[in-house]
Amino acid sequence: MKTLISCLLLISFVSSNQFVFAQNNKKVLLIGVDGLQYEKLKDIDTPNYDRLILHKAYTGGISGSQSQQDTKSGPGWSTILTGVWVDKHQVTSNDSGLANAEFPSLFKRIKEADNSLWVGSISHWSPINTNFFTTDLAQANLVLSGLSDADVTTRGVQEIASGHVDFLFLHLDDPDGVGHSSCFGNHYNESIRTSDTQLGALLDAVDTRIAKGEEWLVLVTTDHGRDSRGCGHGAQTASEKTIFIGSNLPLNAEHSEFIGDIHNGDFNGIYGHAAQTSIAPTVLRFMDIELQTNWKLDGNPLIGSPGIRKMMAADNKTIKWYSTDSGPVEIHQNDQFIDVVDASSQSWTDYTEAQGVLDYVFVHNDTPVALRKSALEITAGLDWGSARAYYFRGDDQYVRYNKTLDKASSGYPRITNNSTWPGLGDYAHLIVAAFKANSDKGYFFLNDGRYLRYDLNEDRVDSGYPKLVDNNTWPGLATYATKIRAVLKWPNSKVYFFLKDGNYLRYDLEEDQLDSGYPQPINDSNWPGLGPYATEITAAHQWNAFRAYFFLKNQRYIRYSITSDQAYSGYPRTTDNETWPGLMTP
Repeated sequence: MKTLISCLLLISFVSSNQFVFAQNNKKVLLIGVDGLQYEKLKDIDTPNYDRLILHKAYTGGISGSQSQQDTKSGPGWSTILTGVWVDKHQVTSNDSGLANAEFPSLFKRIKEADNSLWVGSISHWSPINTNFFTTDLAQANLVLSGLSDADVTTRGVQEIASGHVDFLFLHLDDPDGVGHSSCFGNHYNESIRTSDTQLGALLDAVDTRIAKGEEWLVLVTTDHGRDSRGCGHGAQTASEKTIFIGSNLPLNAEHSEFIGDIHNGDFNGIYGHAAQTSIAPTVLRFMDIELQTNWKLDGNPLIGSPGIRKMMAADNKTIKWYSTDSGPVEIHQNDQFIDVVDASSQSWTDYTEAQGVLDYVFVHNDTPVALRKSALEITAGLDWGSARAYYFRGDDQYVRYNKTLDKASSGYPRITNNSTWPGLGDYAHLIVAAFKANSDKGYFFLNDGRYLRYDLNEDRVDSGYPKLVDNNTWPGLATYATKIRAVLKWPNSKVYFFLKDGNYLRYDLEEDQLDSGYPQPINDSNWPGLGPYATEITAAHQWNAFRAYFFLKNQRYIRYSITSDQAYSGYPRTTDNETWPGLMTP
């Protein structure tokens, strides 16, 4: 009887295992060849790369947006393995530490889906395993770092042949190293041929497993392109942003179809190709791991439905995409469903007035694609001596800005509360304007028609405030109290109040009253260069006796010459970390 039971248990065990094997029959080999220029690859005889369906793609995020990242190995491999850009994975350089745990790599995603799946990473360049994804690899079945390309290949072939691999990442580095030492030329070309031979050995090993009935997806890519000479990389140029994605299987139109008429044609239209972020969701979908909306993956999967395609921010409020079909697109903002539109509209504008870091996910044909945007408005600016100023933001935070160094002080932004700004904290969400009247006092105006007087010496709100803006406290301003959107102190006794309806007021501090003849329209006669943005002003600030700044909706600003009383040419510009370092940091 025991023998019969044992036999039945054995049959049950084998059957069960066969069932699991059938469910886990989909295997993925992801091969990364560091610093391999797509154009050079196409110019050289590479019979094994030619075994792949290989198309141009891009890295580096969208230039000028939050997703922009250096075309370097740290950010590149992190994007490949997570499916998100640097604004989410936060690996900004080759020297970064752990990637942001909120956006796990494939190593962790796959193990979380099914811990029985075999996951491995074999890398020439160690930081992938030892810096960025050390935690994610804690449950991996195999982690090897610092091997030569030849040894990575040999060990990779052995693991594939063993039959236990479900997901294996291999990193080859020699083309990048040769590029740095020799630039483009014979040595670089030879490194490509060597990588082709190594690729051939790996593809042969996979083909052997396919012949045994396994399903394999092989993806081959690179982390970044190179500069025009082939020596370096890291910048936002067309050649450095150019990568490729190759596959042993036919993929969808997102992989193969170049869209030449999308709304962003920069870098010779590179954004019309697939993005580096597409690799991770492609791996997950092939392995039958459902893509979750709350993962906020930036990439479109290259198998199955790609959902809406080429999604990018057109401005701070509007998001555009490319779609050849119709059907509902569900829109989520920070994990909340907020709207639904038809895919054929190819555009959506956010009217929620939400502030801060906004994570959007657009779901079409059960495929989520994400985009992170910063919707921060500067609501007020307060000067504090010749060396620093304070800027208040729509997310109830403030930044201390060093005017000498022209960047935000370290440790900011901070929450505007009663510890950082005694007496002001309870009104942080109401602040719409501020100005420094003299060396002793500053004023904050609130959107409900009240104001506070701030003692710059005592560093606190004066007692008895807030008060109403009325004809006793600010003679002539009462009618406009709830319309104020910005205040600018001129280098005399005059203060200008900019209203949300596109008009402005001039107030005389010495006479303590509104000048006669106001309001007047904000136009190019009264404020040269400011007229087209009359209703878009969110804040104003006198930087010094010679110039001022106007902040506008959609994270833009105008530099204004007090001396010549006109806007500088070339404005508005985007308020970002290049123009205002640290000011818009989440």
